[in-house]
Amino acid sequence: MKGKTVLAIVLGLQIGFSSMTLPAEATFQVNAPIPATLMVNGQLKNLTKEPILIQEKTYIVAQDAAKVLQATWNRNGNTGTLEIGESRLLTFLLDQEQVTVNGQKQENGEHAVLRDQEVYLPLRWVVEQAGHEISWNAQQKKIEIITVLKEGGLTLLEPDSLTAEEQKFVESVKMNQGIHQQGNLFVIARGESPNPGYGLKVTGTQWTWEQLIVSVKLTSPDPDKMYPQVITYPYVVAKAELPPYTTVVFVDADTNKVLFSKEQE
Repeated sequence: MKGKTVLAIVLGLQIGFSSMTLPAEATFQVNAPIPATLMVNGQLKNLTKEPILIQEKTYIVAQDAAKVLQATWNRNGNTGTLEIGESRLLTFLLDQEQVTVNGQKQENGEHAVLRDQEVYLPLRWVVEQAGHEISWNAQQKKIEIITVLKEGGLTLLEPDSLTAEEQKFVESVKMNQGIHQQGNLFVIARGESPNPGYGLKVTGTQWTWEQLIVSVKLTSPDPDKMYPQVITYPYVVAKAELPPYTTVVFVDADTNKVLFSKEQE
């Protein structure tokens, strides 16, 4: 089953792709740095390096690309690999300006570039190679990445993709810690948190006999970062389409115990 989750890359400047028409006031210089932060499921995250613009194409540091795509980046000398899930391996030959996909040379593929010993990957191309969608939102002045997730019967959703009735349900329960269900709609709510550094994310699913087990990781603030002291209520919205007589259980990814159970505390 496939679902869509919006990851919006919020850029301080308007970034374009070769296939998009930008507003007339958007002007850039080749290799100009682009201040950027990353919004993942409504949570603001900083990139380790600023993206760059080359010939109207956006390039992002390989480590940041891996984070966005939930992929794995490895570099060995002049060869870099981006492993996306279990079925997609992009290999960038840095000294030859070539790229292969699952071992097949891509004549029309977009190669990586080196800047100050950092490897930058073509954002649009790697996103599409991962099977996702990417577009320019002129109204919000954002690049939006729509990721198609296959989570073994569970689809992660953005609240604005829900019906009015579903959104009303989410609003009524999102501040209360626990697993809240309405039909096939689930709200995984962490409850009150002292700052935006606290969150939660689905890290995987597993089928057992007549049961779907969903692993959820409770994330904590980065000790090296400063966070505004603002009360937040982290939550995740998902839908599950299950076979008859099948149940779903949410567990803590670190302890493997039932999420939010007294035993877990």
